[in-house]
Amino acid sequence: MQIQRIGLIGLGSIGILYGNAFQRAFGRENVCFIVDPDRAARYTRDGVQCNGVPCDFRYETGENGAEPVDLLLFCVKYPGLADATQRVRPFVGAHTILVSTLNGVVSEGEIAAVYGDKLLYCTVQGMDATRDGVDMRWTNAGYLALGEANGGTSARLTAVCAALDRAGLAYRLPDDIRHQLWSKFMLNVGVNQVTAAHGLPYAGVQQPGAPRDEMRAAMVEAQRVAACEGVTLTDREIDDWIALIDTLDPCGMTSMRQDTLRGRKTELDLFAGTVCRLGVKHGIPTPVNDTLYDAIRAIEARPAPIS
Repeated sequence: MQIQRIGLIGLGSIGILYGNAFQRAFGRENVCFIVDPDRAARYTRDGVQCNGVPCDFRYETGENGAEPVDLLLFCVKYPGLADATQRVRPFVGAHTILVSTLNGVVSEGEIAAVYGDKLLYCTVQGMDATRDGVDMRWTNAGYLALGEANGGTSARLTAVCAALDRAGLAYRLPDDIRHQLWSKFMLNVGVNQVTAAHGLPYAGVQQPGAPRDEMRAAMVEAQRVAACEGVTLTDREIDDWIALIDTLDPCGMTSMRQDTLRGRKTELDLFAGTVCRLGVKHGIPTPVNDTLYDAIRAIEARPAPIS
């Protein structure tokens, strides 16, 4: 099994970074972004940049048919997942490998419900990219944590690793990818939501005070529902994540805070929404995430700022 043709859906920070790297390695003719016709026209007109350098991406709609790709990356935010799952249909063939770079712990199941056993589990870690208008900038590309749901090795996992090697993209193969997804989810439930709810950069949770306490409490609720789903997240993991947060640029912002700042719909349902639903399912109170859910939903309901 060898990957030659690559498709991506989602032209945010992750999509631009990975699309740019794949295009350099595999050639423009073998890499495409899957978009609707309106976006195809807009992206072609306005362009996008990676660290100030224009990206000459190829856009395909699939409306007149399409050749299946070997590897397809979902790089959308969670609110766009349902539409993306349907839009990529013309590009998914019998041997297409699917990878979801979305945060959280539910996208894999939602994609698998449509396409069956084509999916590798994945989470993106350590990436510091920020998109502002047409320009996406990054200093640390981070890495993909990849794996089969059952923890085994496979020809498709080996093929994806070879493609990442060719593109110069870092990856890791954890022993338990499902645990990795839940641990990253726990981090995002805390830091993303608290900074979004209170309008804070990282500095706001890097010092003692109510936001930092709320961040930890939200993570603890995620830890408790994870245990009921068969995933053990330790207190040490919470401490390690908070220690990592303390090393970040104090003026930097989480992706969720960037969304609320720009009046965009957030991944709230992916974070607090998941914790609260699982809390109800397992009879576990989730008062911190309940409060964060209401606060961020109210922010989303405000009129978008005038750009």
